[in-house]
Amino acid sequence: MAEITELWKKRCADHFRLQLRYWNLIGKNSGIMFVLYVMVVAGGFYYNRWLDGLPENFPGGLLITFIFLLFAVRAPIRTFIARADLVFLLPIEARLGGYFRRSRIYSFLMQSFLLFVVWVLCMPLFFQTVDARPGAYLIVMTVVLIVKWWNIDCRWREQSIDDLVPLKVLRTGLSFIFLYSILNQLPLAVPAACLAAMIFASFFLFRYQAEKGLLKWDRVLEMENRQAMHFLRFANLFTDVPRLKQQVKARRFIGRLFPVRAFDQEHVYDQLFVKTFLRANDYFGIYIRLTGIGMLVCFFIRNGYYTAFVVAAAVYLTGLQVLDLWRHPLPQALAGMYPISEAVRRRRFIRFLFVLLAGQSVLISLAGAAAAGSVTAFLLFLAAGLLVSGLFAFGYTGRRLAKENQ
Repeated sequence: MAEITELWKKRCADHFRLQLRYWNLIGKNSGIMFVLYVMVVAGGFYYNRWLDGLPENFPGGLLITFIFLLFAVRAPIRTFIARADLVFLLPIEARLGGYFRRSRIYSFLMQSFLLFVVWVLCMPLFFQTVDARPGAYLIVMTVVLIVKWWNIDCRWREQSIDDLVPLKVLRTGLSFIFLYSILNQLPLAVPAACLAAMIFASFFLFRYQAEKGLLKWDRVLEMENRQAMHFLRFANLFTDVPRLKQQVKARRFIGRLFPVRAFDQEHVYDQLFVKTFLRANDYFGIYIRLTGIGMLVCFFIRNGYYTAFVVAAAVYLTGLQVLDLWRHPLPQALAGMYPISEAVRRRRFIRFLFVLLAGQSVLISLAGAAAAGSVTAFLLFLAAGLLVSGLFAFGYTGRRLAKENQ
């Protein structure tokens, strides 16, 4: 038992050392702290403007419920297990209760820090639209932490259960009702009944089914690898990460929309970059999510012509995420197979990046213009997005790739 506890502590310490090393490199080489400072100042300014323009009947409690639900229901668990553990730790699975209990507590503490940040950000909206008493908002934080721990515990039990869809729907539904009843100050009987249902489901549904099944080690390993890759992909935007694993997804339906149409030298790398963007890692998913977030923010948070800054910020963040596509192993490995100069490959990637960002600018600008109800607003938002797209693709990316080639 002592050896297992020491194993968990050693792996946790190694994890922190790895993250500290990359954060040190990020802080030295990228100027990220300055970017974060600018984003916080600009975000606070627009947040206050948005709050000042809210109508009296704005459903702030419902909005805060969805925000907390998003962060509370998603409950990944860091176990620090490796593929070799499927061989060496599997025979002693019955003795690993303390190991996995520490993992659940660690995951709860780490995710509670993020919940605290969200709680602070939602505080002005709560005081303005729900209740101005600080004590009421402290109760909200307590309830959110309870929901988070319950979701983490249930998520762990799900690792031994086959049919997960009904359980996830139940977990999400009970979490929503509990949070909504507290945030909107429904009669005490509603949250009390919901809490009783959560306790009942935890003991007589999740745990009961988990005890009848076996731990799905492959599922736990996949969850661990996914969590580890999130930070490594972020660090790879600013410094080289040799441990970064590449993933390929079929996405056959989307791939059929972009068939190979040309074979001349100018378009070879167009095909490679498009296919890699659609199928490798999560470039396409990140692009869609950032575009969707930008459209929602521009549509619902109406700041008039200041929305142009939101469009520019969304395009810039997307460019940072997609820029790593240049270093993907597939286009790099095939570089020597074609009699195409490095300058042509670099030029095609810059053009491809600009087309992606320009397309995103159009979509987000349309959402902002729909909220503003003005063609002039659309042209202004689009101009801001295209300006940032051009500066990022032809300016920043062009200089960076030319410098790497020297």
